[in-house]
Amino acid sequence: MKKITNTNIQILPSVKTETRPVTRVGVMQSYDPGLNNSSNLNLNPLLAQKTYDNALLLKKVILADNRGLSGIYRWVNKLNNKTYVGSGMDLANRLACYYRNSELTRNKRPIHKALLKYGHDNFILEILECCTKGDLLNREQFYLDLLNPEYNVLEFAYSLLGYKHTKANIELFKLKTISDGHKQILSLTHKGKVVSEETKKKLSLATTEYKKNNPLTSEALANIKVKTVEREGVAVVVTNTHSKEVWNFTNQTEAGEFLGVTRQAVYNAIKRGKPLKGVYLITKKAAAN
Repeated sequence: MKKITNTNIQILPSVKTETRPVTRVGVMQSYDPGLNNSSNLNLNPLLAQKTYDNALLLKKVILADNRGLSGIYRWVNKLNNKTYVGSGMDLANRLACYYRNSELTRNKRPIHKALLKYGHDNFILEILECCTKGDLLNREQFYLDLLNPEYNVLEFAYSLLGYKHTKANIELFKLKTISDGHKQILSLTHKGKVVSEETKKKLSLATTEYKKNNPLTSEALANIKVKTVEREGVAVVVTNTHSKEVWNFTNQTEAGEFLGVTRQAVYNAIKRGKPLKGVYLITKKAAAN
């Protein structure tokens, strides 16, 4: 790995940064690019706004000092100089995850494995930069390109481009839920973005091909139906006042599709108690005793 020294680092100014003075917590360490042991730490003090030399002993300080701040952080392994770069909308909440054994063992990422193997006391934590939530993605990508951290699996911030998951991981992802913080980062990143017509066509084609090659199973369709009923209300009964025919539907949307009207039209017909189109009387289905 090519070592980065202070003389060849050029830090670009971040946009709308919420900066604090550079702070170093713990014992200062020297850095010798010719060595590769516990005293050879690629700390780059000019790079980080805050540095905590022992992530285990300084856990409480780390979480208290960064509560409510959004920004970019870096883990540095004291024993082999390998690093990991990440970001968080609330750094305290994000960093707290690295101290939970349940999280480290559940998601076997390289940085998680390293923390379990070497221990937090053999890691330095750096707060590279504090920035606004909307700038997180761009600033994280900047540091990924600059530092080329070995523990990072993805080359692009919040992107799986170029990375192929194993079948086992794919099955695990199906069970995973996306946190509100992650959703907000993605939302802020794409807010105001203009999508070209060419891109829209490509997305549409990709979606069509995916649905064609991955049809829903009968079990999945049944599950969707159940969820729809839960979301859209009670079952309804449609009676043709002329022919006296009766149809039962699990929800108002299904009744609307049958009659060729919107769900709102079905709802209004139930509320008014008058036949829709002068023919179809719609009522809520009585609950079974």
